[in-house]
Amino acid sequence: MKQYGVTLGLLALLTACGGGGGGGGTDIGGLPSSESLANLCANPRAGSVDRQGTMDNEKAFLRSFVDETYLWYKDVPTNLNPASYANPQLYFDVLKTTAKTASGVAVDQFHWSQTTESYEASSSGISQDYGIQWGRQSNSPPRNWVVIEVAAGSPAATAGIKRGDKLTSVDGVNFVTDNSTAGIATLNEGLFPTKLLAHKLGFNGQAEISMTPATYSIATVKNTKVIPTVNGNVGYFIFDTHIAKSENELISAINTLKNAGVQDLVIDLRYNGGGLLYIASQLSYMIAGPAQTGGKIFELMSYNDKLTANNKKYPFYDTTSGNASLPTLGLKHVTLLVSQGTASASESIINGLRGADVAVDLIGDTTRGKPYGFVPQSNCGYTYFAIQFKGVNNKGFGDYADGFAPTCKVADDLTKARGDITEGMLRTALGYRQTGACPVVASVPDGIRALPALEQSYELVRPASQEMRIVTPMPRS
Repeated sequence: MKQYGVTLGLLALLTACGGGGGGGGTDIGGLPSSESLANLCANPRAGSVDRQGTMDNEKAFLRSFVDETYLWYKDVPTNLNPASYANPQLYFDVLKTTAKTASGVAVDQFHWSQTTESYEASSSGISQDYGIQWGRQSNSPPRNWVVIEVAAGSPAATAGIKRGDKLTSVDGVNFVTDNSTAGIATLNEGLFPTKLLAHKLGFNGQAEISMTPATYSIATVKNTKVIPTVNGNVGYFIFDTHIAKSENELISAINTLKNAGVQDLVIDLRYNGGGLLYIASQLSYMIAGPAQTGGKIFELMSYNDKLTANNKKYPFYDTTSGNASLPTLGLKHVTLLVSQGTASASESIINGLRGADVAVDLIGDTTRGKPYGFVPQSNCGYTYFAIQFKGVNNKGFGDYADGFAPTCKVADDLTKARGDITEGMLRTALGYRQTGACPVVASVPDGIRALPALEQSYELVRPASQEMRIVTPMPRS
């Protein structure tokens, strides 16, 4: 099952996450290499590379791994006593910097671990859940969660759940108001079930609907279409995550739009938290083509001072993983629909294209702010993500830890499907392309209506594993 854990479920704002504290007062001194400690596991897995070890071995591996590769390894507290943490994952959670950005938020909001099994499943595009992407305005009573997307072919789609539906009950418990210990436990299990058992969810105050989590394959690219305008055809598609299967899906979308002779492009990235960096590079190349990207880098990855030999000029990839040439649109302008859920590898597209002198207009809200990336490290059945590099574009820019501000700030219009040309963000994108002016929503110009309060702001409810810039070698056949 996909595991969000209490830090991303309802309990995040209702209870403290356990695990003990620090305060050992020990200096890290000379640490053994992480390589010498790898695969020494308290509970070795049969048929794996695991060897018999202890939980202390696993914690020591993590301390060395962080000291060797973490971008801000010098800022990791040295007075953390490993014995104070109930398991290696909780110990790993605190092995990070406590620094803040200029706006006062944590520099490192992206430090986490998950089971290797769940990471590999999500990386292949396999989900095991209801198929609902939640948005939340409040996690404490009165709670306010809304459906912002329903995956095609999922249990939620079969049950008729729609974008914009408001969650009101779970297994008979009032979602909006119940704050009892038993009620919260029921809500968490119903929303993030640990077993493939049916649960009942109620929406909009109506009778509850029974749904059973199921395993299904997600499409990462959807709703490719051509939108006729007075200034020529505009291509559009939704792109929701950067995984290996995205390569073929993106190629298909770009070929469709190229054959239609589009003069401009709108890509809906509002819920795309990133993923594989080479996919972002390929898409950027397909948008811009060789004339704009020739002789330029997509991203320069800068590691810590122990790993300067790893600093790498990441190219605009112009071929597939099978070494075939990628199709291109040769555009000097692109519009991206973005939100606070647009993160990491998706932000690399923005920064990489701007570094190659492609004009990028952003419609929506300020993006997540994650100019950093990982090389995932697995050990003893868990995969760990510690920020290891900062990415900058061909012009040397990479300072967007507080996100990219939108060209036009527009709320996500939950009353319309994505791709509907009357949906607020897409309508604004098409209007701005034509007039160069952002709509004043309060005056409702040209039919653009003011949006209900529910649509004004929300936070995506999703695990950290869906906000990534991951560097792996591009596979070659």
